[in-house]
Amino acid sequence: MPIIKKSLQHENYGQTEELFKGRVVRFMQVTETRNWSDTMDYTDFRSTQCNYALVWLGGRGLPPRPGRYNRPMAYIEVPSWDADKVRTLEPHEQFAWVDCTNIFSDRCGYSLEVKADPFDMQLLHGGPEMLENLKLWDAHQVKLAAEAAAHREAEEAAARARRDAEEAKAAARRAATEARDAVGRAAAEALLAHLPKKGSPVTVGTVAGKLQWTGAKKFRGQWQARVGVKDARGEMHWFDAAQVSR
Repeated sequence: MPIIKKSLQHENYGQTEELFKGRVVRFMQVTETRNWSDTMDYTDFRSTQCNYALVWLGGRGLPPRPGRYNRPMAYIEVPSWDADKVRTLEPHEQFAWVDCTNIFSDRCGYSLEVKADPFDMQLLHGGPEMLENLKLWDAHQVKLAAEAAAHREAEEAAARARRDAEEAKAAARRAATEARDAVGRAAAEALLAHLPKKGSPVTVGTVAGKLQWTGAKKFRGQWQARVGVKDARGEMHWFDAAQVSR
């Protein structure tokens, strides 16, 4: 099952090359959201059917690079800028996915297609060693997935703990505010309870008149007991209830 590289360049249009012959061990089609913007100076996200081929890199090569959804990814050939990074690969580094989706095939100058061949031992470049290392790679991927899941669970648990702590602090602040509020309101209402009845004559400073209005009101976060005294000319004067004398 090789990857067929087809040239789209004018001078050799249509010429093909087989990549990873006998080393493509799996093929996967998934739907992903991809940005089709060729110049990347704007966004053009689309739901895209993506094609991936899992290939054996051999015992020596360029280590896979991180890709989407924590998939180890490989180039179709070692780029010149990474040539010095080629080294002996551990079994868990010997397999990687090649993206054969071809969104930017015109820009790249070629397209990639996975050609299905019989999965025959005679066609496998790596033979039993490749298949044995594939088992080790699978086990390593399972381990990585479990570690990632445990890490996510730990992060989520820590986030929940932080939220719970913040909510507890907020609840405590609300409770303290409500307690202070209740004390202030009770004090204002107690002060009003000792006032004369409405309509009674009162004197507040130099103002003499009748007690027309009483009430507890909150002003700038503080409860206040207020009264309204109407003088002989019918004008209303407002005072703190503590200023009222019988």
